[in-house]
Amino acid sequence: MAPDRGKWERMAFIPKSRYVPDPPPVDQEPFPVYSALARQWMLAGRAVPGVPDREWERLMRTPVWPR
Repeated sequence: MAPDRGKWERMAFIPKSRYVPDPPPVDQEPFPVYSALARQWMLAGRAVPGVPDREWERLMRTPVWPR
């Protein structure tokens, strides 16, 4: 705020978080239960969130109407 009462002026505001460095990287598998489940699904050929689905991509590449 402005130093005088009743007087408004623009003050620069930079959040403190801008000056804090990024935290160090965390373990590559932060959710071991999900990682194990996703690994099982991949081995079984099922769709896994966050991984491209080859079957869906193949279906989307084929034309709707045969020529």
